[in-house]
Amino acid sequence: MLAHFRDPDNGGFFDTSDDHERLIHRPKDLQDNAVPSGNSMAALVLLKLSLLLGNGDHWQVAERSTATMSQLMSQYPSGFGQWLNSASFILSEPREVALVGSADEIEPLLEVVRTGYRPFQVIAAGDGTGACSVPLLEDRPRVDGKATAYVCRHFVCESPVTDPGELARQLS
Repeated sequence: MLAHFRDPDNGGFFDTSDDHERLIHRPKDLQDNAVPSGNSMAALVLLKLSLLLGNGDHWQVAERSTATMSQLMSQYPSGFGQWLNSASFILSEPREVALVGSADEIEPLLEVVRTGYRPFQVIAAGDGTGACSVPLLEDRPRVDGKATAYVCRHFVCESPVTDPGELARQLS
């Protein structure tokens, strides 16, 4: 997507790739309708991926795309709902939550993370063996052999917790 669909001059993404047959005009759908535009979805996905993968380039691409839509979002908000979601995600300073432990062990922690309305977070879970390809989970060991939660912002984490109540406190 970044290599073949990106519009380097104006931000966002074209609907056709650069290795597509030559067109008179490369379409670029920006407006959200009953189904969000591919551009607005790409922006939100890139924002979340950047937090999971620690890739600041993804964040910058999404932020630039969203910024180019600011005037249209302010004039016609009902036509750019998913873009507004991306803008609010950027402005919220979202949290990254890393859960480490077996699926059964992390269930009480996961229940806390899923409780309430928290649209500005990403969650990654792993067994803590270090054999994971998600950077958010790297160097996040279990504490005292228990399932452990790490609540972070920009990969800087608060103290790890093993108690669901303490996790709830960190998330509030």
